[in-house]
Amino acid sequence: MATIQSPAEIMTLLERLTGQKIAALQVLGINSLKTFSPPPEALMGEAVTAVSVLDRTVSIDTDSHVISFDLQRTGRVVPLENAEAYASVAGVNRPTVRLLMADGSGLDLSEPARTKRITVTITARSA
Repeated sequence: MATIQSPAEIMTLLERLTGQKIAALQVLGINSLKTFSPPPEALMGEAVTAVSVLDRTVSIDTDSHVISFDLQRTGRVVPLENAEAYASVAGVNRPTVRLLMADGSGLDLSEPARTKRITVTITARSA
């Protein structure tokens, strides 16, 4: 079983996102998306302005939105150097969430269990 990532380890993986533009957010866990407005598509083209980690909750800020990922107990952040939109492959575990960046990199948020507990919340910033 993989070890639980510390907030410091997660922050190190997230820091490279600052200043990059979001290409897509794929929420692949059927019960993971906890908000429907704004939709994940609203993030396309937005630049990441800040990242933070508090306990097991990751926040990614853009000018217009805040994206929060609750990793619960066993969620992991996995960096992807060459990320593409997720396509189902037999025998390969799917991530719960895939964040694709405009430069071709990305992140998977994944869990070892079949029960997906990572949650995603997208909040619009008030003007």
